[in-house]
Amino acid sequence: MSGTGPGGGARRGGVPGGPTLVILAAGRSTRFGRPKQLEPVGPGGASLLEYAVYDALRAGFGRFVLVVRESQRDEFETRLAPLQTAGVAPSFACQRLAHADLVPLPPPGRVRPWGTGFAVLAAAAPLPRRGPFAVCNADDFYGQPAYESLARALAAPPPGVRAFTVTYPLSDTLSDFGGVSRGLCEVKPDGTLLRMTEGLDLRLDGDASRTDGGAESSAVRPAVVGRTHIGTPIRIDADGPASVGLWGFFPDILPLLAERFRAFVATSPEADDEFYLSEAVSDLAESGQARCGLLRAGGGGWMGVTFPHDRPGVAASLGELTAAGAYPEDLWTTPGRAEPTRPAESPSARPRRAPRAPSRGVAIAPGRINLIGEHIDYNGLPVLPMALDRDIRVDFEVLQQPTVELGGDADHGPFAFRLDRPIEPALRGHWSNYVRAAAKGLLDHGVGLRRGIGGTVTGTVPVAGGLSSSSALVVASALALLHANETHVEALALAALLARAERYVGVQGGGMDQAASLCGAKEHALRIDFEPLRVTPVPVPEGWRWVVASSLARAEKAGSAREAYNERRAQCAEAIERLGRASWLEVVEADDVGFESTLAAARRSLPPTLWRRFRHVATEGRRVFEAEAAMRQRDMAAFGRLMNASHASLRDDFGVSTPALDEIVGVALDAGAAGARLTGAGFGGCAIALCRASRAEDVMAALRERFYTPRGGVGAGALFVAAASDGASVGH
Repeated sequence: MSGTGPGGGARRGGVPGGPTLVILAAGRSTRFGRPKQLEPVGPGGASLLEYAVYDALRAGFGRFVLVVRESQRDEFETRLAPLQTAGVAPSFACQRLAHADLVPLPPPGRVRPWGTGFAVLAAAAPLPRRGPFAVCNADDFYGQPAYESLARALAAPPPGVRAFTVTYPLSDTLSDFGGVSRGLCEVKPDGTLLRMTEGLDLRLDGDASRTDGGAESSAVRPAVVGRTHIGTPIRIDADGPASVGLWGFFPDILPLLAERFRAFVATSPEADDEFYLSEAVSDLAESGQARCGLLRAGGGGWMGVTFPHDRPGVAASLGELTAAGAYPEDLWTTPGRAEPTRPAESPSARPRRAPRAPSRGVAIAPGRINLIGEHIDYNGLPVLPMALDRDIRVDFEVLQQPTVELGGDADHGPFAFRLDRPIEPALRGHWSNYVRAAAKGLLDHGVGLRRGIGGTVTGTVPVAGGLSSSSALVVASALALLHANETHVEALALAALLARAERYVGVQGGGMDQAASLCGAKEHALRIDFEPLRVTPVPVPEGWRWVVASSLARAEKAGSAREAYNERRAQCAEAIERLGRASWLEVVEADDVGFESTLAAARRSLPPTLWRRFRHVATEGRRVFEAEAAMRQRDMAAFGRLMNASHASLRDDFGVSTPALDEIVGVALDAGAAGARLTGAGFGGCAIALCRASRAEDVMAALRERFYTPRGGVGAGALFVAAASDGASVGH
């Protein structure tokens, strides 16, 4: 097997234009006894899923889609963070029992997933509309030559061939510890697939098979026995070709699979019946709708983990391959370096060799205002915030011991914790939890924190104002710790890991705040997309002003509002799952007819609360696209109308506004603002108003007179005009 040597690693990112690899990782692992898709088996702790990505990258694949269960997604994102640092940003598709177009309501008693064929259909939304794709199992090792063979076939398919499967000798794919499932291939004279049968509980027969017309052969040829899914016994040559789930397809296979799945559901299958990809492709081949080429695996055999006792043998084989130079111990190291980086570090995250660590530093991270796109980042939809010209500042000295010792103002007393011990949370709502989250996130990411920091935290971002002071503190703390340890993590990778890390405080937030703080651009808003995370600056037109007004009620997502916030996230997930949609982006990016049809279906099928949550997310997602266009066209009136609609939706459908926020919005609009809305999670905090520079003082005067004076006057930081700023920084 070819490789880059122990010092080589996977290239950063995929090959532009290369095929996509769909990795099926939603299985229940019933025979293994625990989730096995992320089971560490390599010498450096990598899973077979990671070896699949590594081998596919070297074979020229360009994108990756992981099909997982909804409940697994956070774990996969956390465990696969090393891929992000290597420039690989997989998309995720959730396999559910319901699917709006294929099976709107699962039959009563159905718990088992629909099978591998349905899993491929679940991945359709994130797949490119053009270009080939491959499919593999997360718990199988196929070897780089198999991916190379498949990539070559997809680049130049024979006439009429629209599918491929890589085959191995059946006997090479069996387990010593129990029966397995394989696609048993019968071959046409031209080498393409005649038919494929899904064989279950396959294992070597204990008796020798007969050859030469019934005489005992001097060379014993073993046979494999098993059964079909309907119970028909199977006895087959052990050397016959078998498919173990590595496939290649072109996009036109998807409607054919969908047609086959609908026919499968129409037969009223039993609760445990599955829609097998192997048998669906076999049906298409037999009917002449799609020829399927068979690719014999080259050097480097198959390995898999079906049963717990399979794992030691696979681990030993991977150790031998690593020792022989086929793989580095750490798959995500830098090409050409003799010394691998730590498993979860990017090439740029390696400590620089320096005679001594810096003794002091200052880390500054801005807050943000979200211009539009509220409560949709955690649903994977784009948002449009801007970094704020107010920030959180950590002035620190580097400590030679792994300790964090920080203090704040009178309301934020000093605290300390160690980095070389498990980082336990402080009391709920304590400000130190955000610093602890940053440290824990870096450590979980594989960054070594041998040195700590001591110092003072100050800031100009209003605390609990919905302006992301908490995420700014997380970002500033992380930058200070990275600086103290002479380590760098690229901004988008750092934003992604800190978004996951901040969930340590108990709030299941999205990734907008950290990305806005790290990637801010002066005089620009930021279009932030997710899955993968990317940031696009959008120029703020000259003369536009953003008035920020506090409702004088604290919006503490990690405090009193936590349960309400997390409840809404759960309601969004339940709504999209009940409708059977693969993603919110699929809903939002539909054409007008499709979008209205989806809204109508949601209204008919969802309970009233879930319907309102669904309507907010769907329409707010559309408003982000329209608002970006309005900003680029300098159309303040259109942008303002979208802000007004956003606030109404947050108030009426999402239930996160308050009477004070509603009053601020009304006063600002009466005073001449083009648009106004709450910003942030709601439940208190701030509202923003868009107006021309010439009207900003009028809007502020009206708010002072009509909102703040009856409440005792406006305090420091409660009312100001915001400007878009650059992102976070750290230095001496």
